[in-house]
Amino acid sequence: MDFLENLIIINNMITLQNLAKEKNLNEEETEFFTQKYNKDNNSLFTPCKQYKIDEYRAAIDKYNQSSS
Repeated sequence: MDFLENLIIINNMITLQNLAKEKNLNEEETEFFTQKYNKDNNSLFTPCKQYKIDEYRAAIDKYNQSSS
């Protein structure tokens, strides 16, 4: 579990750095940006034994059909 949690934390930091590059922030602004948005909730990992992707896809399909 620790390995996966560390991967999620690293991924979150990389994502924030990429967003800072897209916004053309300088070094100080990048540091402030990552400190501001690097929250523990953004990298929480909750193991789950259920596979819910099919349920999510069905809900999305149902929504798409109702809005058409």
